[in-house]
Amino acid sequence: MKSKLIYLTLLLTVFANASEVASGGTDILPRTVNFLIFAAIIYYLVADPVKNFFKNRKGGIAKKLQMAQDKLKEAKEEKELVQKELENAKKMAVEIVETAKKESEILRQKLKESLEEELKLMEKNFKENCSLEERKVVRNVVKNVLDEIVDDKISIDKKEFINLISKKVA
Repeated sequence: MKSKLIYLTLLLTVFANASEVASGGTDILPRTVNFLIFAAIIYYLVADPVKNFFKNRKGGIAKKLQMAQDKLKEAKEEKELVQKELENAKKMAVEIVETAKKESEILRQKLKESLEEELKLMEKNFKENCSLEERKVVRNVVKNVLDEIVDDKISIDKKEFINLISKKVA
């Protein structure tokens, strides 16, 4: 089909040139016809590849644009997901801090109670030890007094004995 069109245009060009040269006029008409034929041939030969090139180019640009939009959409979704995770992490951090404060307060209270009980127990032991030492001292004093009395072999009645012990102890 293209070859027939080319032969036809060549034939028209030859006839257009022949008629003008024979008449002896200006060559504006043959040149215009030649230009139109040349433009038609160029259009016929180049139009389809150019159209295809621009179609492919348009399709490629559209595909790249769609891919960019898809990536943007994915990035936005991922950003939202990460923001939700961040908010959850912040909430968990606040909860952990509150729990830690409560636990530290509970531990402090338990430690305080334990120390108070231990202090009471130590005070009780101290009083018992003081009482025990006091009894030991009283026994030693009584023993010493009795040893002095027994050594001297003095006979003392009960009232004097109690009086002597009271004086030694005081």
